[in-house]
Amino acid sequence: MKKMNFYLVLCTVFTLILTGCSKDETGEIATPDSSNVAVLQLGPVLNSPEASSALKQQETPECSDATPGFAQLSIIYGPNNIVKEDIIVPILKDGQGYFTAYSDELELPIPAGMNKISVTLTEFVVWTNNGGSPGSVIWVAPVEGSEFEDFVDQPVGPDFTFDLRAGSKNYINVDVICYDNRDVNRYGYQFFTITPVPLVKFCLFGNYCTPEGRHYVASYNAEIWEYNNGQIGDIIYNDTNDIDGEGSQAAADPLCFFLPDHPNQDENEDVFYLKITLLSGTPGYNGPDKVIAEGPFSVAEIKLLFGTDQFGEDNGTVDYYHFQYGCDNGVPPPFGEPTTKRYKACIKYLDGSDDVAGFAYLSVEGTTMQAVTSVFGLTPNKTHKQHIHQNASCGNYGPAVLALDYNDNTWPLANMQQGVSFMNYAEVISGVTLSNLQDRTVVVHGKMMGQTYDPDQPVACGEFSQY
Repeated sequence: MKKMNFYLVLCTVFTLILTGCSKDETGEIATPDSSNVAVLQLGPVLNSPEASSALKQQETPECSDATPGFAQLSIIYGPNNIVKEDIIVPILKDGQGYFTAYSDELELPIPAGMNKISVTLTEFVVWTNNGGSPGSVIWVAPVEGSEFEDFVDQPVGPDFTFDLRAGSKNYINVDVICYDNRDVNRYGYQFFTITPVPLVKFCLFGNYCTPEGRHYVASYNAEIWEYNNGQIGDIIYNDTNDIDGEGSQAAADPLCFFLPDHPNQDENEDVFYLKITLLSGTPGYNGPDKVIAEGPFSVAEIKLLFGTDQFGEDNGTVDYYHFQYGCDNGVPPPFGEPTTKRYKACIKYLDGSDDVAGFAYLSVEGTTMQAVTSVFGLTPNKTHKQHIHQNASCGNYGPAVLALDYNDNTWPLANMQQGVSFMNYAEVISGVTLSNLQDRTVVVHGKMMGQTYDPDQPVACGEFSQY
């Protein structure tokens, strides 16, 4: 589908190649024993103590379109585990991508009687070129043991070890990441790893309401797993929010997480799974720990929370997902209480000339349905009809079987919000007996046809699936 610049962040993907290479011939060196020499081809040395000092102080880099100029790396090599730190080499590019240049600094001796040595990469940082010297850090490789090590195939550290042979030419991938820094949290210097994988911010904030309707700040635990093809995978985060104060005076900050936005991944695909547990320590709550919300979600649903300015451009902020247990607003999509049946549809334009996208959510208990739609790019200041349709495919959605309108039979209106046309609909519909919702579609109507608005013209469709 088309990507709309008011909620999508673009990131250029690169692969940096760490090149292992030796001279074609071996020779004698001035040591008691004759040794071969292996050359780790990484580039001319830039003796730059200023760059080394800046590295130690540099914050984790944000994603950018800047061109890489230099790599700064540290290695441990040979049978005696010799350490070389803060080696700086230029970065070159050919038809296969980026790679590091040849460097005399990386001419490594191989002891007599051996034809190879072990090399361990312990840090790897990518800088821009500032007039022949390192400028600013744009990518880093995460180290083993950091909270981002699972975002790459191989973080740098003790396990990033390979053999360097005399006379060989090896190419070893080093994955790096950058992140989309739209929250106030800052990291100490992390060494990340290079297909740059941007990290997007996802935040939670919760309330608890007593049966009488009094609001309190919720104490809760949030767990996030990887999710693939309907199956929960490895856990990514398990964290509990901090509450200051007691009772009605209690306060808390949103609980935030960084999640990977892999460049080759469909943003509308569910790739994470969240479970929220209300804790017994919640002010005003006298019950046991209780799972109150769970479900899969996508990167696109995170980006729906990204803030925009008055022109509809990304302003670098993010709203938190706000859930309320026991309150009127309850647990909003995309998550729900474990006892409910939930269905989701990714809404896409029907005509390639339109920039329409969004999500529809259905939550069913008995014959009561809660329906929510959030759609961008519709004709502003116009009402838009929307229905659940009989068939499962947007290629043949069939007749309408249930109107998604308000209880007074009016249709939702698309409004301009900070330069973006946005329609947000939420309604509780009673007496619903429609079955097989996972085999239904949702169709949104209303489109400008030349100079005339046609309220009946289908403009977007989504196919429901249970989740």
